[in-house]
Amino acid sequence: MILAACATEFEMHPLLDLLNPGDGEWLSLVTGVGIVETTLSLTRYLEQYQGRVSGVLHFGVGGAYVRPDGDGANLLDICLADEELFGDFGICHQDRIEPLSEQMLYRQRYPLDRVLLEQAGKILQEHGLFYKQGSFVTVCGVSATAARGAMLSQQYNGICENMEGAAMARVCEEFHLPLLELRTISNFVEDRDLGRWRLAEACERAGRVAALLIRDLKRS
Repeated sequence: MILAACATEFEMHPLLDLLNPGDGEWLSLVTGVGIVETTLSLTRYLEQYQGRVSGVLHFGVGGAYVRPDGDGANLLDICLADEELFGDFGICHQDRIEPLSEQMLYRQRYPLDRVLLEQAGKILQEHGLFYKQGSFVTVCGVSATAARGAMLSQQYNGICENMEGAAMARVCEEFHLPLLELRTISNFVEDRDLGRWRLAEACERAGRVAALLIRDLKRS
């Protein structure tokens, strides 16, 4: 059974408006924001319901990095992660993040499940939905300047950032569960200007796409 997980009720509500987890065909979990709450919530859930969960769909919104090659994601774009990484969990210099040694950090990068990723890509294509695919960067603090966004994007070749994905990937690996991560773009990572954000629309679109994937993945 698929566990659909996201950070906030605001992100979960659009999915619940379309699909009822009470039908017994999928499960839902709101983890809370950030790597600590995500790790704690997901671990507790899987320890209690591990036998019922066959895979995890992590969905929500993200901030797109502005890439100099012009190949980045745009507002409300659908993005799928092929890997997640801890972006700023390390030694933070002005122009780079120096990762902690593996003696202190288990691992920085986590490739996501290829089978689920390919299935999701085919489903989106069959429904005529354009999407971007690439590396997602998990940060402990939201990037609020264009300079920080450019630094993270260049260092990791990332397409967007979030605050939970790498923690989700680490826990899923520990429980031997495949993970698919979907995000829609609510904002650009630039000098912070909330007037340019499209958070509500991004949440609605993420919910619609998550519902589509849950329905079609159950059939595959």
